[in-house]
Amino acid sequence: MNIHEYQTKKLFKQYGLRIPSGVVAYTPNEAVIGAKKISEKGPWVVKAQIQAGSRDGGIFSDKRAGKKGGIRLSKTIDDVLNNADSMLENMLITNQTGNKGRLVSRVYIEEFVKTVRKFYISLVIDWVSAGVFLLAIPVIEKNEDSKTLLLDKSSDVLKLNLGTQTAITKEQLDALISFMGEPFEYKELKSFINNLIKLFHDYDATLIELNPIGVNKKGEIWALDAKMCFDTNALHKHKDIVALADDAEIDERELIASKYGFQYKELNSGIGIIVNGDGVAINMINEAKNIGLDTACFLNLKGGVDRDKITASIKLIMTNPKVDGIFINILGGFLRCNLIADGIIAVANDLGLNIPLVVRFEGTNKDDAKEILLNSKLPLQIVNDTTSGLCMLKKAIEEDF
Repeated sequence: MNIHEYQTKKLFKQYGLRIPSGVVAYTPNEAVIGAKKISEKGPWVVKAQIQAGSRDGGIFSDKRAGKKGGIRLSKTIDDVLNNADSMLENMLITNQTGNKGRLVSRVYIEEFVKTVRKFYISLVIDWVSAGVFLLAIPVIEKNEDSKTLLLDKSSDVLKLNLGTQTAITKEQLDALISFMGEPFEYKELKSFINNLIKLFHDYDATLIELNPIGVNKKGEIWALDAKMCFDTNALHKHKDIVALADDAEIDERELIASKYGFQYKELNSGIGIIVNGDGVAINMINEAKNIGLDTACFLNLKGGVDRDKITASIKLIMTNPKVDGIFINILGGFLRCNLIADGIIAVANDLGLNIPLVVRFEGTNKDDAKEILLNSKLPLQIVNDTTSGLCMLKKAIEEDF
């Protein structure tokens, strides 16, 4: 689950991280009122609030917004008004939103903090090592307009393996300071990083990203940007975070799946995968990639299940226009394979079956499930292992084209 920048910054403030003063606004008039509360003279920064990166380099679908991106330095109140007016109820397109873009329903008005240098910092889970990594990259700046902030592509990314540590070690902090190549207030940086780590663990985060942090002449460290993602499986412990969810930012299919207690994720274009387990999904995506198949989306059937929920969830994959073939791979335990078979037939009777479908069943009631599908006479393939099933699906897709 993701939240907006302004929501993340409220959490930052609670954990002692220095943030610029800011106000969220839903109308141009609210933006002006908010800016005046922050400062009488400015300057301010007007930021489109969508849950996607690269806002500063994005473009708006409505030309009235001009060529500037979704983060704009505003030197006067009139600038605040005009920038907020051009962003609100406009679609912002970035390299993370797809061609359709995301609707800007609110903006964040923030004080402009002058800094002498900037860095990208993030904490992220490395699923291979099952630990937390700290990543750092210098940021170069062409001028004071935030949209021109660029990562220095030529520099190496510093990667510090924090594992399950709840604080950064002296050696790691020294390595971070040495990498940044600039003097830091040692205690200031140590406190900043440790507060981030504590926030990360306390809220079961999967990502905290600051692009960038800024350091002013006094050596103070400011969180100029903020992004935070949370482990969906741990949200039952964080009702305050669940309350921050913005349904408008969630893909419609993903939202429907979540209401059934399932996990749905859009990726690229290619095959659709239906499984019951994160490990099975990851393994299938990797195996598909190895034989030249991209994955459009996957659906993880977990949580409370019944035939109606399964049927509705399978429809999410069947009706996705980016899907050109489907692999259903169920390792039945608590989830009975025959329920999946019934769901497949219900969807096929409702929508038809006009793309290749491969099914693999193992576990509870697998023989009953296979018999149900064989008796249905549906044009699908039943396989005994993932590898041969993916090869069969690839061949069927190629023959269709």
